[in-house]
Amino acid sequence: MKLNKLKSLVTEICCTNKISTRIIEVSLIIFICYAYFSLRTEQEDTDARYIVFDEGYKVRNPKIGQEELLWRVEQTLAQAGQQLLNEAEFPIIDDKMPVIVVLAGRRAARLQWLLASLATVTNIGDALLVISHSFYDEAVNELVQRVDYCRVLQLYYPYSVQLFSKRFPGSDVNRSRAVAIAAEEKQHWWWTASFLFNHYTFIDPKLGLAVFLQEDDYVAPDLLHMLRYAQRAFMYHPEAEVISLGRPVTEADYSLLTIAPWQPPFESGLAFNLTFFKKLHASASYFCQYNDASWSYSLLAAFASRPRGYVDMIASMLPRVVSTRQYASGREGAEKAQRVFTKIFPTRVRVAYIATGEGRVSHPETVPRGAGGWEDARDRLLCLDPFLMTTEQPICNGTSQPQGQMLKLPGI
Repeated sequence: MKLNKLKSLVTEICCTNKISTRIIEVSLIIFICYAYFSLRTEQEDTDARYIVFDEGYKVRNPKIGQEELLWRVEQTLAQAGQQLLNEAEFPIIDDKMPVIVVLAGRRAARLQWLLASLATVTNIGDALLVISHSFYDEAVNELVQRVDYCRVLQLYYPYSVQLFSKRFPGSDVNRSRAVAIAAEEKQHWWWTASFLFNHYTFIDPKLGLAVFLQEDDYVAPDLLHMLRYAQRAFMYHPEAEVISLGRPVTEADYSLLTIAPWQPPFESGLAFNLTFFKKLHASASYFCQYNDASWSYSLLAAFASRPRGYVDMIASMLPRVVSTRQYASGREGAEKAQRVFTKIFPTRVRVAYIATGEGRVSHPETVPRGAGGWEDARDRLLCLDPFLMTTEQPICNGTSQPQGQMLKLPGI
């Protein structure tokens, strides 16, 4: 018997005067037990579908040549948006639909937990899930193919260390592999945001929000529920321009949204629209020239260049996005997050400014000095021109001779 049918039956029993109080109590106990075990079984089924990697799994290069791999990435980008996974099951595309963007790299064992948590999000079928990969792994592709709860679009970062392992943007005589991989996260985030907002016209400039997640995040079932409340708050607080649904794990009011200047560590679950991205793109030089391989602190530098010197965010006081990076395993992180998500789905939400006895919490007076890892001028050039639209010559390998043409994106 379906859960909703049993609920209706119990309601009918409770409303009749022909049944004793004892039978009503027993019926309610049966209903509660059934609901508990149904939810438990559903969670177990979800885990069985998406949890396929051991914690120590390491992504692998496919057993194909480099040219074949480059061709696959090129074809995927050329056809991006023309073919979506699960398009037949979810045929309607609304320009106001939420777009959930996942930056996927080498932590496949954590990505699987994120996909499992997204399966539990209420109304996830109304969203478009964009998974942007910086590493091509066939087992990870098979995992993504398992997603059946919404439309899915896969992208591949075309200037990854994997594709250019022995020349920039990968390692070369002037650049270690570790530095290249660290720089790739910032390049990948900026390219994905630029590709999404420049390439697709189905996203409403104001009402279409993109929520950016990292592969080691874990989300609450009411993620989209709170996103809608936060989006509605924009109408009453137009000074706020971005939304943050993540923060360090704390026990807090689950029905409270706050307004404060954005800064790290509020990058988890960061959401904004096309209108804001155009403003951000105008500050691209601050983002790309900031000497830090962290995209979040580079965003802070870009926000500091705005007329007010900061950007206000609407943030969920109780995080709806939790990073599992600090935990020993994805399972441990998921269990910790689930304890945070015990009280969710508020029916009324309040919005408040964060203040102290001296007044509203202020933004950072100065942007901290960058932590480095972004000294290579080629990184800054690629960041400023992520589609190589103005670069006439291939980026060189630190020598006077170019080391081969980088991949050009078709149709852009």
